[in-house]
Amino acid sequence: MSMSFWTDNDKEGFNLCNRNALDLLLWLGYAPEWSGNLDPKDLEARCRRKLWPEAINTDVELPTVEQGHVIDCGRPEGYLKLRTEWLLNLATKAVGFIHFG
Repeated sequence: MSMSFWTDNDKEGFNLCNRNALDLLLWLGYAPEWSGNLDPKDLEARCRRKLWPEAINTDVELPTVEQGHVIDCGRPEGYLKLRTEWLLNLATKAVGFIHFG
């Protein structure tokens, strides 16, 4: 399953797997929700803050874990920062809300 992020004024957007999308929202300081709307000005400020080169903004690798027939593919170091840059790009162009779900 995946979650999409998009704007009112532009069909541009992107999809993330549910785990990464929820982790990204949490990393940016939002409650991890399955769907909703984000104010672009607030989102822009949160994204810029997370992109500052500070130790608290470290985005570590999550290793792949296999438990029986379930595989959690993990993600590389810097993944959340890259997706934060994508959200920042959406926020700077948005008219209205950033939607996700």
